[in-house]
Amino acid sequence: MSESTGWVDRQMPAGDEVFLDHVGYFVADLDDAGRRLARLGFQVSAVNVQTNDVDGELRPSGTSNRIARLRRGYLEVLAATHDTPLADQLEAALARYEGLHLVALSHDDIPAERVRLEAAGFAMQPVVHLRRRDKTLAGAPEVAWSVLRPQPGVMPEGRIQFAKSHNPDRVWQADQIVHPNAADALTDLLFCVAERHEVSARFARYTNRAVTEANDVSTVTLDRSRLLFAEPHGATSLLGAEPPSLPSIAGQALRSTNLATTRRTLEASGVTPSYVDDLLVLVDPAHALGGWMLFHDPAVSEPWTALAATRR
Repeated sequence: MSESTGWVDRQMPAGDEVFLDHVGYFVADLDDAGRRLARLGFQVSAVNVQTNDVDGELRPSGTSNRIARLRRGYLEVLAATHDTPLADQLEAALARYEGLHLVALSHDDIPAERVRLEAAGFAMQPVVHLRRRDKTLAGAPEVAWSVLRPQPGVMPEGRIQFAKSHNPDRVWQADQIVHPNAADALTDLLFCVAERHEVSARFARYTNRAVTEANDVSTVTLDRSRLLFAEPHGATSLLGAEPPSLPSIAGQALRSTNLATTRRTLEASGVTPSYVDDLLVLVDPAHALGGWMLFHDPAVSEPWTALAATRR
C-alpha cells in the first residue's frame, strides 16, 4: 500500500494519487439545505438535476443537488427527485439520519481503479458517466464525470465512491469558490464505527493506502486529506455528543483562510459554535445539516487530532 503526504495542493490527482474530492449530505429538501449552507457562510449553487449518459441519451439519475465549491474540493447536498434505484438508496440512508452519507474520492484513471478494486475483493458497479449542461454556471457549460460506486452494502458507512471530473476548469470557476466564511478546502473526515480496526483496514484496501493508529483513532492518509475512524466512546468524547447513528460519517473538517472571518460570519448568522479557540471552530449538527463541521486555521494540519488534544 502507498504512503501519502496528506496534502497535495492541486485540484486533480495525477498518477496513482487519491484525493478526497467532495462530500455529500443527504437531505429531504434542497431549498432548505441551501438556506442552511448559506447561513453558515457558503456560496451555494442553484439546483442541478443529475443525469446519466446512457448510449448518448441523458436520463435522470434519480437525484438532484446543490453545490458549494471550494478552492480544493466541494460540498454537495443531494435529495431524491426521480423514481430510480439510486434515489431509493438515498431515501433508505436518509431514513437512518440526515447528514453526511457520501464520500467521493478522486483518481485519474477510474476504469483502472475498478479493476484494482475488483481484484482486492470489492464488488463494484459498472462505471457511470454523468453529463449535463450546468445551468447554474455562466454560459451553461457541459460538465461530465466518471463515477465508480461499490455494490450496495459493500461499504455500509456510506456511498463511498470514486469520481473524476472531466471539466475541472468549468466546475471550479474563480467566482464560485470564494465564500463569506473564508472556507477554502475540504480536509479531514471523521467516521464513527463499531470496530475501527476492521473498518479502517477495509478503507485502506479500498484506497490502497496505509493505516496509522494513535489515541484510539485509526487514520487512512490520502494524498489530499485524511479519513479518521473512531468508535462511539472516542467519537463522543471528541465531539461532546453522540453521533447520529452507527456507522456514520460524523463530521468533516474545512480549512479557513481567516478563522476570525469564519467566526464573525457565523456570529452574524446567529450560529453559536459548540467549541471555539484561536485555531478551531466546531459547529454542531443542528446547524450543519446533521453532521459536525470543524473549521480550522491553515496552521492546523490535523484538525480532528488538534480538537481531541483540547478535549483531553
